[in-house]
Amino acid sequence: MDTCHILIVEDDTLTIEGWERDIRDFNRRSEKAFEFRQSFATNKREALQKLSQQRFDCAVVDLRLPNSPDEQGTGEPIGNDVLHGVLRDLGIPAWVYSGYESEISEEVKASNIKVARKEGGATAAILEDFEKQAGLMDAMDQMRRKVAQETSHLFNRSIWPRWEERWATRGDRELIKGIIIRQTVAHVAEALSQAPAHHPDEFYVVPALYADRLETGDILTHGEEILIVLTPRCNLANSKLPTKIVFAVCTPCEAWARWQIDLGGSSKVKEKAEDDVRKHATQGHAIATHFMPPLDTRGPWLVDFRELRVVDSSKVTELLQQRIATVAPQFIANLVQRHAAYIGRIGQPEIDAKLLTDLCRAITPAPVPVSDGPA
Repeated sequence: MDTCHILIVEDDTLTIEGWERDIRDFNRRSEKAFEFRQSFATNKREALQKLSQQRFDCAVVDLRLPNSPDEQGTGEPIGNDVLHGVLRDLGIPAWVYSGYESEISEEVKASNIKVARKEGGATAAILEDFEKQAGLMDAMDQMRRKVAQETSHLFNRSIWPRWEERWATRGDRELIKGIIIRQTVAHVAEALSQAPAHHPDEFYVVPALYADRLETGDILTHGEEILIVLTPRCNLANSKLPTKIVFAVCTPCEAWARWQIDLGGSSKVKEKAEDDVRKHATQGHAIATHFMPPLDTRGPWLVDFRELRVVDSSKVTELLQQRIATVAPQFIANLVQRHAAYIGRIGQPEIDAKLLTDLCRAITPAPVPVSDGPA
C-alpha cells in the first residue's frame, strides 16, 4: 500500500497539532512502508459519519470527547461509542489514546485494540506500530475490494434482474433482504475460495466459528483427548438440541515425526515421505480416518471415525469454553463426506482366495470353436 488513511478522533487542539507534526515527520522519512493521509474528527457524530462515508485503514480514538451538537450527555466516555463502531462495523487496527485507561469499556478491553497514555513520544510510537501492520491493512483492503467486486457482479447478473422481474412487487421486504444476503454471501464465498491450493492456516477458523453454540467441525479439548464435533449442523442450529452430542477422537498423526526425518533422507526415502504426505493431504489414505493439518503448535491429527465419544447436550456451556478452533467451511464438506462414507460402507465377508484358485483350476473351460474362414 502506498497510502495509509488514518482517522484521529481528538478534540484537544495541542494534541491535534502534535499528531500533524509527527505524521509530517513520518512522511518525510526516506524509508517507510507508506505515507499517512490523516483525517480528524472532534466529536462522536463527526467520527461516526466519517467512518461510514470514507475508507480508513486504521484509527486512533480519545476517550473523553465532547458531546456532539444537539446530543444529550450520558456520563459515559464518548470515545467508547466510536471504538465500538470500529470493532463492530469496520475491522481495522485501532488505538485508544487517552489519559483515562480505566474508562475503557469491557468490549474494547476484550478486543485487540491497543492502549497508549497521552504522554511524550506515544503518538510517534503508535504511527510506527501501524507501519508494522502495513501488510495486514493492505490484505484487508484487498479483501474488501474483492468482496465488493464479486458482490457487484452478482448484483448486475442476478439480483437486479430478479428484483425488477419478481421481488419488487413482494410485500415482505425482510424476506427478500434475507434471500439477497444469503445468496450474496454464498456467491462470494464460492467465487473467492477457488484457490489452486490452500495453505494449512486456511483449514481452521480461530477462535471457533460461533460464540454461543457448537458447530459441526468444532475442535475442543475434553479431558486428555482432542475431540471434533460430528453431530449434523442442522441439529446443532436448532433451539432444541439433541440429547447427546457426537464427537470423534482426533488422534496424533504418528507418521508426522517420521516424515520430518525422512524428508531430509536419501532420494528414495524422501520420495516415499513426499508421497505419504501428499496422500494424507488429499485424504488418499484409510477411509476410517480423516487427516487434519497442524493447528499452530498442535496436531496434525487423524480424525478416527472408529473412536466416537458421546457427551450429554446439557454440558454444551462447558464444552464451549473448551473449544480451540473450527474446521473452515470449505473443508467441512470433505470431513462429513468421509464420515458418511465410513459409516455407510456395507462390505462383505472375505472370500478365500485359495478356494477361488482351486475352483478356477477345477473348472475346465469349454473348447473355443475354430472358424474355417468365410463360407
